[in-house]
Amino acid sequence: MKGFMYKVLVVDDEPTIREGLRTLVDWESFGFRVVDTGVNGRDALTKYEQHRPDLIIIDIRMPGIDGLEAIERLRARDKRLHMLILSGYAEFDYARRAMSHQIDGYMLKPVDEDELIDYLQRLRKTLNQEAAEREHAAGWTPEMVVRSLLSGTPPAALTEAAGNAGLNGASWEAVVVRLHGRQLEPEVLTEACRRLACKLSAPERICYTAEGDLGLLVMNGAGSESQRAALMHAIEDALAGLHPEVTAASGGVVESWTEIPQSHARASAALRRGFFLEPGRIHPPDSAPRDPGGEQAAEPPDLSDLTDKLTLAIDVASEVSIGEWIKQAGSRLLESGSDEQAVKAACARLVSAVAARLEARRPGSAEETLQRGLVELYKACRFTQLMERMHSLLIEFARQTEQGGAETQVKKMIDIIHRHYDRSLKLETIAALLGYSSAYLGKVFKHKTGENFNTYLDKVRIEEAKKLLLKGMKVYEVAERVGYANVDYFHGKFRKYVGMSPAAYRKTAGGS
Repeated sequence: MKGFMYKVLVVDDEPTIREGLRTLVDWESFGFRVVDTGVNGRDALTKYEQHRPDLIIIDIRMPGIDGLEAIERLRARDKRLHMLILSGYAEFDYARRAMSHQIDGYMLKPVDEDELIDYLQRLRKTLNQEAAEREHAAGWTPEMVVRSLLSGTPPAALTEAAGNAGLNGASWEAVVVRLHGRQLEPEVLTEACRRLACKLSAPERICYTAEGDLGLLVMNGAGSESQRAALMHAIEDALAGLHPEVTAASGGVVESWTEIPQSHARASAALRRGFFLEPGRIHPPDSAPRDPGGEQAAEPPDLSDLTDKLTLAIDVASEVSIGEWIKQAGSRLLESGSDEQAVKAACARLVSAVAARLEARRPGSAEETLQRGLVELYKACRFTQLMERMHSLLIEFARQTEQGGAETQVKKMIDIIHRHYDRSLKLETIAALLGYSSAYLGKVFKHKTGENFNTYLDKVRIEEAKKLLLKGMKVYEVAERVGYANVDYFHGKFRKYVGMSPAAYRKTAGGS
């Protein structure tokens, strides 16, 4: 700042004080120049507008608009203006009131030369520092200010930079964008920010990066739902080809640039549950499913009861039924409040259990497909994608089964009976899964096997029961193992097809 002179305005109603201050010190040797003088408070206000001084030395007791009132008005116009006040011994309380307006100091009349020089030297250092800060702030981009603000820099230290960057005087809404689908290296994030800035950056939109995410500040908010949809479309378009999936959340509108960190934090909090958010829209901060926060994440529900249902649906290649059971699994997982990894693990366990059933009955039918499918499950970047991939994997299992007409479906039914005789099997249920009427399929089944469906099922169960009885199992245990919930009903069926009770059969056959 060498050679630069700071401007001084002297205001006092006494001519001797005004002129005395002009000549009391060599102002320029201390970096100051007296540009004018004033005789009262009104004069001070007028000449402030005319000269925009860096320092005003003002008497606090003058006729008309006195110094105290002038100081209040000047401070309202210029928060950075430096002021020294002049007062007499009897005006100490009055001077103390003036000090509440960020006055740099006060001097008693008559002014002491050494005291004035001391003030000027200190003010010169302060003004130099402020000028350097303004020069530095003038080079700040809006993104630099935002990133500094988010890193914890107090807003008071960024006031000048924020003003120069155009952040002052408006409300702002932070939209945080999370990118999925590949390793997010720093250069990838930088490229994503560059693309977003090229597409969207403008005085009313500021692009930035923070903690591995992209951010977009929108002046006065993102607007209506249609405007938000258009903004989301522009974001996806800007990032097309770089990342296949993005999720966006808003932190809501804040009234001042100093509150931008709060809006950003709310958007980031919503994205902690971003896995469960739908694609293609900017989600408000309260739209994500409940977040356990600092508490231990909820355990996922036990989905093992769906194993049999899905296995049966796969056996009969019923894509509709597979979809219904997957939908039920998804609802239960969402309601549990479990986190992303727990949900993926629950889905992997369910799919693995189904594949194990299929593999045990048809070796080589599911293992390779399962291994490939599990990798895809864990790579899913959102809940809807996870459900879609699990559904596709199970459909692939189903399509690996034999396809054909009604007679081929009867072969499937026979296979199902031999593998699921211990379950509750009904012709109506299987017929619906296969897409035939139960009456028609029942006729085809009898024509093919010579037996009614229920008779065939009973005979398979009884044959299995005979084997278990000879192994020493109790009658009620055998009944349950072969699909009869009522032991008396089992007794009746056994007598019908074997001609004796289960106990008598075990005694007779076991002793032969």
